[in-house]
Amino acid sequence: MRRGLTHIYFSLKIPAICCLMFCVIACNKKNSPNNKLFKPSLADTTIVRTSPPPENPPVVENVRVVIIGSSSGELVADGSNLEVNGKVVALENIDTVKINAGVYTGITLKNFSGKTDKRLIITNNGLVSFTGDFTSMDIENVNNVTISGGGTMGVTRGFQFLNNKFRAVKLRGSINNFTLEKMLFKNVSDYVIFYEGNDKRVYTGAADSYSENLAFLNLDAENVGQFIGIGGEIGTSFTGLVKNIEVAGITCINSPEVGSVVFLGNCENYNVHDNFVDNVNGAINNHNGVFMLRGNGRFYNNTVKNHQGNALRSWLYSMNGANSSSVDIYNNIVYNSRMYSAFELQVPPYIKESALFKPATARLYNNTVGRMNTSKKSFPGRLLDLYNTYSTLELYNNLLFEDNDDIVLNNMSDTRITTNANNIYKANYYDAVMDLTNFVSKIQSVGAAN
Repeated sequence: MRRGLTHIYFSLKIPAICCLMFCVIACNKKNSPNNKLFKPSLADTTIVRTSPPPENPPVVENVRVVIIGSSSGELVADGSNLEVNGKVVALENIDTVKINAGVYTGITLKNFSGKTDKRLIITNNGLVSFTGDFTSMDIENVNNVTISGGGTMGVTRGFQFLNNKFRAVKLRGSINNFTLEKMLFKNVSDYVIFYEGNDKRVYTGAADSYSENLAFLNLDAENVGQFIGIGGEIGTSFTGLVKNIEVAGITCINSPEVGSVVFLGNCENYNVHDNFVDNVNGAINNHNGVFMLRGNGRFYNNTVKNHQGNALRSWLYSMNGANSSSVDIYNNIVYNSRMYSAFELQVPPYIKESALFKPATARLYNNTVGRMNTSKKSFPGRLLDLYNTYSTLELYNNLLFEDNDDIVLNNMSDTRITTNANNIYKANYYDAVMDLTNFVSKIQSVGAAN
């Protein structure tokens, strides 16, 4: 096992930071791996999508910075016992940890904790790559931490994971107030980002029995297995519970066996938005949810096209009392599915039978949906496959075109639909949208706004 910890520098005056950083970089320029072997490659780009995601702000370095990593081999960094130049560094007053550019066989980041009002940032110092089977970033027991590939100007995805038949990012232990952002994944055939063992954690209400405030932002994937997987369930107890999770700005393309791009097993208040999925599940026929979300929250401003499976399978329930939570599905574009309708709402029998089950309301509005179930197998391709939810549904201002027929629902339920209005179907796309690239609606106040 190799460990490289290079240097630490800090300034007590903000104007001096830039000068000090320049001096540190200049002094190390001669021996920097960034000079020759590790310049950002053509692979270090955001995967092309119809429209760019809303980028979160760049990483802002704070007063004190630690630089670690030997640019190769395996790096193990333990925030509770972090050594720099032979001395243990106390991190409570250090805000940014940078990992030197290079090609690593593995990086382990564990026991890092920032402050509730000021996060610790772990980021890249140049392009950091993982190439080959069983190379991964392992993240364990991190709280109030952001791990970002946005640490170097001109390197849009500063952490890259390529050609791996196993997992790329493994999460373990206690993880709260945590963001993972600005990374690239190509040809990773197993779970790409996976929270190991989370499905075994039983919720008791205690702080260590769940995770909260997680974010996965501006991550790109091509030819991968399941992109983000966080296991959990509702049964005799809640397991793997996550409260408040955001998945935004991710791109997943050209993945014939991805199944579910995002799987959230048991979540209170998910916020899934502005994601782009294209050309997935071409090699499989099982009933997939491109986004499989269990619990309650919002799903909006997403584009899913050229795919197999429901764009969203929402298995919905509440955690704070009967009908106290909702699922809102709006402003999404879903186009050209080989099998299944755009969305599914369902409470499966095993969830209904749980003593913990409490229903959640649903609202489905201002979505644009076209060419569902082009293979004309299984159920007709429509806006929604509706099963029993044991609550209410509002359905309005949705735009449909070129589906199997002009019917809005596959209604296999006793769900009470309290609003069903202004859902418009067109037999030809050119009567519904301006084009098949941006899908701008031709009908005022109906369909997704772009």
